[in-house]
Amino acid sequence: MHPASETHTMTSGWSRRQFLVGCARAGVAFGFAPLATQQTGLRQIQWDDLSPIRDRVAGLGLTPAGFAAHIHRIHEENLRRVREGDLDHLVFYLLQSTQFTDLPAIEPALSAKALVENLGMRERSTFLETSAAPLSSIPAPVRSRTTALIRALDSSATDPRLVYFRGLVRTTFQDRRQREAGLLREYLRAMRFVYEKEFVAQRSERAPEAVAELYRTRGLSTDTAVEAGYLVYVGLGVIKSLEPERRLRRVLIVGPGLDLAPRTALLEDGPPESYQPWEVIDALLALGLSRPGDVEVVGADINPRVVDHLRAARARPPTLTLVSGIQETNGVSFSQDYRQYFAALGRFVGEEETGRPDLKDGHLRKTVRVRPEIARALQAETLDAVTERLVGPPFDLVIATNILPYFDELQLTLAMSNVAGMLAPGGAFLHNEARPSMRDLTSALGLPVEQSRQAVIATVRGSPGPLVDSVWMHRKARR
Repeated sequence: MHPASETHTMTSGWSRRQFLVGCARAGVAFGFAPLATQQTGLRQIQWDDLSPIRDRVAGLGLTPAGFAAHIHRIHEENLRRVREGDLDHLVFYLLQSTQFTDLPAIEPALSAKALVENLGMRERSTFLETSAAPLSSIPAPVRSRTTALIRALDSSATDPRLVYFRGLVRTTFQDRRQREAGLLREYLRAMRFVYEKEFVAQRSERAPEAVAELYRTRGLSTDTAVEAGYLVYVGLGVIKSLEPERRLRRVLIVGPGLDLAPRTALLEDGPPESYQPWEVIDALLALGLSRPGDVEVVGADINPRVVDHLRAARARPPTLTLVSGIQETNGVSFSQDYRQYFAALGRFVGEEETGRPDLKDGHLRKTVRVRPEIARALQAETLDAVTERLVGPPFDLVIATNILPYFDELQLTLAMSNVAGMLAPGGAFLHNEARPSMRDLTSALGLPVEQSRQAVIATVRGSPGPLVDSVWMHRKARR
């Protein structure tokens, strides 16, 4: 989410009253038979797929000669970034979790600042260039929490996040004697990014561009939050307003993510969860864009751990612990539209276990038990959206939020070619990437932007604008 220069409200042809009336009817369990699962395959992007944009990709350094080898290198680099992103989450968990130790939690940005300020000038210069620094320079509270985490990883504790990171640590640092040093080196690497983002890029003359450039080389994060579902709901409202009778039967979510350990404000109310698939299904049914038993949602992620999680959820429908990532304080107030969205959230996919949203410590909270027939609508596939595409029946809708900022211009170009190739004629594409190049790129691919909206999550006292995110809706040309 990011502050905007002016206030916008949710504007779609589907009113809040209609939405809430529909939710009031959701108490009856849906008894429809599930849609037959469509056969989906996977293939690497080919040079011929790029025919509408060959001049563009040639300008970015990609030519037929060595094309397959170049794509292979990009894929291998993305897999490295997946591993690095998982280790970033491990570091943020190490610093913030209250489940494995009673030691005070450490805010990552403050930890990065303390680390850098503790370095001499030469050491600081080396660290900012390479992320290398003497392990002895790491603040003592961080080293104490590292020791506590290793102890917890060696225990039989069953906390879901600890179990996840236990598997990651054992795979990454197979020699137990090297785990503490390995974790501390990962801390240094993660803190270099945090410091550059918060204390270098944010303070530069062109802060947005500097921050964006950092994200195009960092690890691929699995971060997700309930607020991302609200943005998609707003975008789906646009589709409903343009085509009230439209039915979406096959939907692809690229990078649904998994709520493990964000960079700030780690909440451990419930186990790790991938919220977006359930929020998308809920919104499709609430808005009348899909019918129970007649919709299939595919969650496709490059991280195999996310895919495994989604497949397990299909077999064992979860009880969702839904918590707003944003905290309401004396200076931050949720918008009325977002409050209404959160209050209705989940009524079409499951049974609420709390009577109404609970505002505790400034966070909206509720629990929803997903019904088995809804869980059967969810499929999961492994996909590198830059170098691969799913083949099989095309999709009526593709959603990609909060993943495109991780791609440089060439990767973005390849990913958009794949999106266009997976969409059915007349299909819609929703995203929140504000890069100016998106408009020309998608138009060249026959996927022009058709509408955009801003979703206001909260207002901030003293800020020039509210906390908002923008959603763009593209439509693939009909043949």
